[in-house]
Amino acid sequence: MAQKILGIDLGARSVKAVLLESTYRGFTVRDHGAAVVPPGEGPLLGRQVATLEALIEARGWRFGDTVAALPGTGLSSSLVTLPFTDLRRIEQTVPFEVEGQLPFDLAAVAWDWQLLGAREGRSDLYVGVARRQELADLLAALAPLGVDPRAVLPPGPAYAALLASGAAGSPPGPEPGEDPAAEVVIDLGQERTSLCVVVDGTCEQARTFPFGAALLARALARDLGCAEAQAHELLSAEARRRPLDPGLASLAADPRAAEGLRRALAGLVRELRATLRAWRARAGPRRVVRAHLCGELGRLPGLPELLAAEVEGPVAPLALSGPAGEAIPAEEAPAQALALALALRGHQGGRAPRLNLRRGDLAFTRDFEHLKGRVLRLGVFAALLVLLAVASAGAKVFALARQEALLDRALCDAEQKLLGRCFPSFEEAQSVLRGRGAAAGLPRVSAVDLLSELSDRVPPEVKVRFEKMDVTRDKLHLEGSTDSAESVDKLVGGIKGSRCFSDARSGSARKRSDGKFEFSIDAGLTCLDGAGREPAGRG
Repeated sequence: MAQKILGIDLGARSVKAVLLESTYRGFTVRDHGAAVVPPGEGPLLGRQVATLEALIEARGWRFGDTVAALPGTGLSSSLVTLPFTDLRRIEQTVPFEVEGQLPFDLAAVAWDWQLLGAREGRSDLYVGVARRQELADLLAALAPLGVDPRAVLPPGPAYAALLASGAAGSPPGPEPGEDPAAEVVIDLGQERTSLCVVVDGTCEQARTFPFGAALLARALARDLGCAEAQAHELLSAEARRRPLDPGLASLAADPRAAEGLRRALAGLVRELRATLRAWRARAGPRRVVRAHLCGELGRLPGLPELLAAEVEGPVAPLALSGPAGEAIPAEEAPAQALALALALRGHQGGRAPRLNLRRGDLAFTRDFEHLKGRVLRLGVFAALLVLLAVASAGAKVFALARQEALLDRALCDAEQKLLGRCFPSFEEAQSVLRGRGAAAGLPRVSAVDLLSELSDRVPPEVKVRFEKMDVTRDKLHLEGSTDSAESVDKLVGGIKGSRCFSDARSGSARKRSDGKFEFSIDAGLTCLDGAGREPAGRG
């Protein structure tokens, strides 16, 4: 069944969202959009949520699940290495490791971990930590919109979903004898930058740190002697490849602009170099065959050239392929990267790595509510089935009781015609019938009763086949075959031990050409009924 998932990126200057339809076979990007967060006083989160609400209403989006990235720069992350790989021990140990790194109580933060890799009996974990109140405020602000994110993630590790799903294309294959190729995603946003090193669709290193367009705009404004708003407008126009108005064009032509931007971006180069160095220290000397530039400044001219020295392969703005590339234009792909990655993380479902800041009393609960509703419906269905079963059983009992009454009435009518009155039991009527006229010649027991008694009296070791059984009023005559004359004697001895047969004796016995012995046995009948029991009353 198709499921619609909304990935939400609450940026400091704009809100981006991607609506994705997820099925068992794959996914389709149904729509995407972005809206500028209006400037003003008051909490930034309130303006971001209001912008998101307007975007959802304007697009007319209807969705089931949502996945969001935690906005702001309050998120911190760390790498934890444990000397074992057992997931149960990791689950038990990580809280103590995290608490030891925090200057305050663990209950004051929202946190979770994700396995980055296991090598030589060790486990490397990404641990994301944010203030618990910050997450609670986000959930409370989204609730009036009917948005209850299934997962709230740190942005860094989320980018691996772009590569795991094939939305960013396939990386160049490794050289013969080399380890799988690595790729790096670099998202340069307004207030923060996220890095993610991905190998075979799996995140092996991730970071989010304060560095973005706001810092670059301040540096440019200082070097050019212009307003910070002008510097930011220049960066935005350059990143979006828009024509510049005369005022911005003169600023861009100033030689100090290019030099100042290069100096400001040196901090990003240092952070990328440190991240890759830390990753290689754990994973070994590995090549990064491609770098994807994302975020609001992902298409900033000159950025690929500055970062090229840190990566062995090409550095370029994110280029989408497949269903994502068909729905999102190339010029919008870098800015929509995080929203798309979050939606794809939701599409992965149970296949996604474990990482969700919504834990404990802030955990996503709609699944449990849905489950309770389903259990209630199943309980009603079960009660109906039990009720129908009871009704069906009652109807069958009623029908059987009625049929039994009809049979008793028919038997009573027959006894009335033959014997002049109705007897309380069939056995009593049968004994009276045997003592009258021609009926007195009837055998006292039936052939079925005698055969049952006879089968009980055949010794277990004797293999016998009865071929003829004649029953008269007082006698039984048997004919059959067995494997030896000794078996005939054992059979006669067994019959003599019965209360139903007396004077059992064998007649002629002869050996046939197939080695079997034919025999005949005659005995008197002494049974009261078919099993030597007193007659039972009519039930």
